[in-house]
Amino acid sequence: MKAHLVLKHGAAVGLMSVALSACGGGGSTPSTARSYPGQTGDFTRTVSVEGVTRTYLLHVPTSYASASPSPVVLLFHGGGGSAATISGLPGGFSALADRSGFIAVYPDAVGGFWDDGRETLTARTLDVAFTAALLDALATEYHVDGRRVYASGISNGGMLAHRLACELSGRFAAVASVAANMPSAVAATCVPTQPVPVVMFSGTADPLMPYNGGSVVSANAGLVLSAPATAIFWAAKNRAASTPQLTALPDAAPSDGSTTDLLTYASTSGEVALYRINGGGHTWPGGTQYYPVSLIGTVSKDFSANDAMWAFFARHPRP
Repeated sequence: MKAHLVLKHGAAVGLMSVALSACGGGGSTPSTARSYPGQTGDFTRTVSVEGVTRTYLLHVPTSYASASPSPVVLLFHGGGGSAATISGLPGGFSALADRSGFIAVYPDAVGGFWDDGRETLTARTLDVAFTAALLDALATEYHVDGRRVYASGISNGGMLAHRLACELSGRFAAVASVAANMPSAVAATCVPTQPVPVVMFSGTADPLMPYNGGSVVSANAGLVLSAPATAIFWAAKNRAASTPQLTALPDAAPSDGSTTDLLTYASTSGEVALYRINGGGHTWPGGTQYYPVSLIGTVSKDFSANDAMWAFFARHPRP
């Protein structure tokens, strides 16, 4: 039955279609040197990439002021989702932007799926180039802090975040992935130009993204490293400690059937952190149970991935 399900919930969602510069330099342009026309609120924007019109949504908090550079967080939806469906999810990412004072950006994939670099993908949609063009366009409209630009995503979008850390390491201060390991094909060719701090949120009982590595469960399949191997991969790239420090998070919601361990690979150049959600599924910690447990596994209620992600980003501006 799974082979005939099409799950399009934006918070889902990575691979579930069938199975189931700014400121590329190191700083920002002084506000006295130029003006920025961008306004606060919610907007749809487009950018052309090799003749293809691409779309993204912006949420700009009311606290934004063009005189001060603003952090930016890109959130890539899962496979089969869209910017529209994930912009209010999971757990209120735009509300987090309002509280924390960053611009939230929700890009749209072509046909709902990102080219995250897996060897099985046939649609190469220039998503790395799209991301770079988006950042360039955003920096002409808003006063972006080039030292505090971040990428995050779930599932298919989370795997793209890993690819961006490889191929646009000079543009992102840190990246985050939820329910997404490193595609094996990306790992084989990944040569970042500088360390990129990485935080991961991975469930050990994820039915779609194998925690222990192997083939993902989706129409596009493809091989991925295990979640621990992905963390170790980034620790090596970032010259971080080879042995993680383990911290057990409080079991704040015993009824959710999960617990969480935080594995931290310390580094002065690029920290790596893995939230190992014991018993967790293909879900966003602190979010909603958007599909039955039988399809996606359980949602951890012990902590908020939104808050943990932003705390990680906030302490990692680009040097």
